[in-house]
Amino acid sequence: MTPRTLVLVVAVLAVCVGGASAAELSNRGTHGEFFFDPATGLTWCDPDMLTDADRATLDVFITRNSTGWAWATSAQIDALLGSTAPAGSDLEDVMGAAQFYVGIGGPRWIGYHAGTSPDGWLIQSDNEPFDVLSQSGGQSGVESWGPGGWFVNAADPTTLPRLADQGVHRQLFQDQGSGLYWCDPALFVGLTRDQVTDWLAANPGWRWASAAEVAALVGRLSVGDVSLVEILGAPQFFAGAGEPRWIGYYEQVAQPDGLLLEANIEPYYHIVTNYGTQSFAAGWNPGAWVVTAGTPTPTAEASWGEVKRIYR
Repeated sequence: MTPRTLVLVVAVLAVCVGGASAAELSNRGTHGEFFFDPATGLTWCDPDMLTDADRATLDVFITRNSTGWAWATSAQIDALLGSTAPAGSDLEDVMGAAQFYVGIGGPRWIGYHAGTSPDGWLIQSDNEPFDVLSQSGGQSGVESWGPGGWFVNAADPTTLPRLADQGVHRQLFQDQGSGLYWCDPALFVGLTRDQVTDWLAANPGWRWASAAEVAALVGRLSVGDVSLVEILGAPQFFAGAGEPRWIGYYEQVAQPDGLLLEANIEPYYHIVTNYGTQSFAAGWNPGAWVVTAGTPTPTAEASWGEVKRIYR
């Protein structure tokens, strides 16, 4: 008996017996990356969007995001039993690719959830055309199944404030939630922290961002659902399978003296999903996290080339 089979034995399934409150699920998001359950009013992130992130990374997204996402409970997942796909489609069209297939091809979605014992939860469709969710249950040892994650949002995430590209030369972006304008971190690549400090002194109104302000960007979608590279500019590092990571100095001088943001959700990279500290940031060819509460002027943008020439 293989290890995977052993894990399957401890998955306890509940069979749909009524589903009186279940409803038809529908896609949300430009890329169909979310789905909506009208019976509960909750929007879910497709589990397959999260399969390349471990639980620790997903925990960061949940604890840091400012956009209402939360871990789904086992009860919330079970409440999807009896839910259906729109006529003429199957559940994978709505919930994204399954993490496993049972029997003659029934899709099973497996992911981390709010509980830790068992550490995963699953739901599946058993009968063709696989348009009704019919069983659910706990899944122990979930990390061995290439799981996604079960996230819910009481709000419609597609209507929440986003990150918008700004500036004559597209070198700025705005957080529509806070109203703050940010310089693309890459604009400061090649400068030391002291040199960025000199630039701030020469540009009143701009200042170092705090850790809380950077963390508040977690969960933001891009305007137009484009890759965040088009919003935040060139990343300073690519992680794992090519996820863009932006690294920069911020207001804290002591270690850790850098902060990072990352977009982990493939293939669109249009949601800020990860946040962390970066010690000894100078070794990562960092940019900088600087903000202003006022509307930036073209003068600030036009000075970039001059600033870099001064320090070459």
